[in-house]
Amino acid sequence: MTDSQPIQEALELAGVKVLINQSITLQRQNSQLYVAGVGDVWFKLANLTPILTELPNRGAAILLAHEPDFADISSSTGRFDLQLSGHSHGGQAHIPFIKRLVPHLANKYPVGQYQVGSTIQYTNRGVGMAPLHLRFNCRPEITVFTLKSLPPA
Repeated sequence: MTDSQPIQEALELAGVKVLINQSITLQRQNSQLYVAGVGDVWFKLANLTPILTELPNRGAAILLAHEPDFADISSSTGRFDLQLSGHSHGGQAHIPFIKRLVPHLANKYPVGQYQVGSTIQYTNRGVGMAPLHLRFNCRPEITVFTLKSLPPA
């Protein structure tokens, strides 16, 4: 088990808002984007209730959830357009014709883009390696998303 507290403190010291069962609103001109984050699903710290309570009923919303299989729960709310996850490292060592070895809570959505109900779920391979310190046939990944608002109706 990794102690996440020093990482959280370093992020906050660098000015990064760490979202644990809460959301923020990003404003650009007359458009809003809601970004929410849940606590660690593995340790049963994820709680959508406070997020759904503070989120408006309409408007584009992104959920950050470390474990990708949480998309089954988050998509059932019908409130999130996109869930961004990691956790699986893409399996790190992907041997052709053999099922990817991925951690618990990354079995259904281990790498790439999925449609889960009305939610797009994306699992990034990341750049780290854990617990094995090797990658095979599973390149590190940094994903850049370009978000565009729809023209007014």
